[in-house]
Amino acid sequence: MKKKNPPQPYSPHDRYLRLVLKIGIVTRETLRAFLPPEQLALLNLGTLSLASESFVSDDLKASLSDVVYTCETTDGKPVRICLLFEHKSVSTGRYIYVQLGRYLLNIQEEDIRQGRESFTLTIPVLIYNGELLWDVPPLREQYGSVQPELQGYILHFDIVYVNLQALSDEAIEGLHEFQVLRNVLLALKHAREDDYLRIHFRRLLIFACENADEEVLLHLFEATFIYLQKSSTLSKEELMNLIQTLPPPFEQRAKTTYEQIFEEGMEKGIEQGIEQGIEKMLLAFMKKNPEWSDERLSAVFEVSLEVVQKTRSLLLASE
Repeated sequence: MKKKNPPQPYSPHDRYLRLVLKIGIVTRETLRAFLPPEQLALLNLGTLSLASESFVSDDLKASLSDVVYTCETTDGKPVRICLLFEHKSVSTGRYIYVQLGRYLLNIQEEDIRQGRESFTLTIPVLIYNGELLWDVPPLREQYGSVQPELQGYILHFDIVYVNLQALSDEAIEGLHEFQVLRNVLLALKHAREDDYLRIHFRRLLIFACENADEEVLLHLFEATFIYLQKSSTLSKEELMNLIQTLPPPFEQRAKTTYEQIFEEGMEKGIEQGIEQGIEKMLLAFMKKNPEWSDERLSAVFEVSLEVVQKTRSLLLASE
C-alpha cells in the first residue's frame, strides 16, 4: 500500500523523528543499538535504503507515523524495516498490538497487490517518547494462560521496542559506539526541560562521527537546533547567548537558520498550520536558498513534498 505521508499537524517530537530517521546513519545506529545481536548479524545494513512508501492507513493516521527502509538479509532475501512512532503522549497499552496488526496487514495486502510470491519479512521498530512510563508485555502474554495444545492459535509478532522514558541518561550516555544516536535520544528525552538544555546545549548540538559526511552532521545539528527551539520555552535572548557558546561553524549555521526561519515570521505561520500563502513563503525562501533540498524544506516547513515540488516548479517557471 503506497501512501503519501499525511499532511497533518505532527508535534515537534514527531516531526523531529520523521526528519532524523530519514538520515541513514541515525537508522543504522538505532538498529545496531536495539536489535538483538543474533538478529543484527543476519542483516546486511550496507543494503539499507530509504523507501518512499508508507503503510499507515487512514484509520491509523491519528496515532502512528512511519519511516520505511528496505534491506537484505545476509542470504540476499528482502526485508522491510519500519520505524514507527506514536503521535500521542500517553501509552495506548495493549491496543498498540491492534494498531500494529493492522499495519502489518497493510503490508501483506501490498505484497499481494504487487504479485509477490511470498510476504515480505517486516521488522517493526516502535519508538515511544510519551511522558508516562510504558511497559506492555509481549503479545503472546496478552492471552493469559492457554493450554499447550491450543497455543498454535495465538497471534504473535515481535517488536523492537525503544522506550525512551525507560532509558536512563546513564544508559543513553553509555552508547559510546553510537554518537549520533546518543545526541538524538538525549534531545528527544530532554527537549521540554529548559534547565537541562541550558547545561547541555553545546553537547546536544555538536554531532561527530568519522563515517558521516560533514554536511549530514550539520543537517542533524540544524534539525536538532530547530527542534529544541520549538520544544523549549527558552527566550530569544537566552537562546542567542547559548548559540554563542558553539564552535564558529555551528554558531553561524544556527544564527543563519534562526534568522531565515524564525525571524522572518515563517515559524508562526507553520505553527498555526496556515496553508494559504505557504507557496508564497516557500517561493521567497527558495529564491534565497536554492541549495535546500525538497526533503529538507518539507521537514522544516512541515508541508508535504508535493507542496514543495509544486512551489519549486513555479520558481523554475519564473526564471
